[in-house]
Amino acid sequence: MADTRKKYWLKLDKNFLKSPQMKVIRNMPNGKDYIIFYLSLMLESVETVGHLRFTSLVPYNAEMLSSITETNVDIVKSAIKIFCELGMMQIFDDGTIFMTEVPKITGKESESAERVRQYRIRQEEQKALQCNTNVTKCNDNKDKDKNKYKYKEEDKDIYSPAKQDDVPYKDIIEYLNFKTGKHYKTTTPKTLREIKARINEGFELEDFKIVIDNKCSEWLKDKKMNQYLRPDTLFGTKFESYLNQTPKEITTKDLDIDISDF
Repeated sequence: MADTRKKYWLKLDKNFLKSPQMKVIRNMPNGKDYIIFYLSLMLESVETVGHLRFTSLVPYNAEMLSSITETNVDIVKSAIKIFCELGMMQIFDDGTIFMTEVPKITGKESESAERVRQYRIRQEEQKALQCNTNVTKCNDNKDKDKNKYKYKEEDKDIYSPAKQDDVPYKDIIEYLNFKTGKHYKTTTPKTLREIKARINEGFELEDFKIVIDNKCSEWLKDKKMNQYLRPDTLFGTKFESYLNQTPKEITTKDLDIDISDF
């Protein structure tokens, strides 16, 4: 069976360790440990576009991060303060940790899919060149292939995986459920239509996650507004305004948790 799992990777610049922040950290006591911890957090957050959270209800604390990265807890506490001060990390009011550089350097499966499509296009072009000696016959065969493909696609349900193209319906809805603790289905027609409409307007997966993060930060703990953390509200006509609102951020002094944890 083919491997259909999503694959992500970090595209580090060759001068990554020469950046101003990295130079500052490298010259600190335990600097190398801080850098290894930083890279570990980036890798942990790559599937959620830089966002780190244990569950939708429970954020990470220093001990949890120490466990998952196999880093000394004192190194973790010191490193988090340093990363926040240098703008390499943000902590939202719901405790979510955001690695600011990850969205800029994350590679996704869709890039590989694009290379596959380009390869197929080149193959078709080479096939067309080989048909020069019998143009009519070649064109007839190509028309048959196109019609066969068209009929095959039309027979499939519009919401089947084969008809969804590259629209990341499942990723978007599962991320919403993860952040809100809710259980929206990935097959509801109205939800899929809202997502498809925004994709057609040029928005991408990362935009949906930013909208979800922005509104969770604002509404998740609000008993009245929590009910509006749903697909038809978030992904509707106000999507762009939600995307461009300034996310509510806090400093470590404003957190509900004890600052000594970090």
